Amino acid sequence: MTTEVHILLVEDTESDAALITRQIHKLDKNYKVQVVDNLSDLEVAIKTFNPQLIISDYNLPTCTGMEVLEVSRDKSPTAIFLFVTGTLQDEELAAETILNGADGFILKKHINVLASKLSPYIDKIKNRPVIVQNTRNRIKQSTDLVSDIKNYMDDINKENITHQERIAKIREHLEKIKKSL
Repeated sequence: MTTEVHILLVEDTESDAALITRQIHKLDKNYKVQVVDNLSDLEVAIKTFNPQLIISDYNLPTCTGMEVLEVSRDKSPTAIFLFVTGTLQDEELAAETILNGADGFILKKHINVLASKLSPYIDKIKNRPVIVQNTRNRIKQSTDLVSDIKNYMDDINKENITHQERIAKIREHLEKIKKSL
């Protein structure tokens, strides 16, 4: 059985995205790769693409790698998260990313051997039992449903406030009419 692998790449430099994608496809040309470069697109991609592996640059023009990690862990807690970056030269910063939930990091200076460095992570995804994959998908669906319900309730609350404000205005207007009679 072949496991379909969805990889979400958070990268703002087109040439780096192309190099990383090429390295991923060295492992298997059928792996699906989607590239985004900001938090808003990241959230949409997590919801629609359902990645099992999220690879992110650390320095992006619109956000930090830690923000990408935070959104990824919040929206897709079971996905493996890796930094592929030229920034994490500092051992303390690298350790901080791991402590904050990243599964690892790979330096861009090693991009020519990225496929071999990604292989153990991909194997981990492919070797997950079917029940784990099904559970992961159900968790994702439940999370999406809870989010949709929350948004719906927020909309209802906004409408309720608007209706209350209109009723108050009508009451004020009626009081003015009563006083003028």
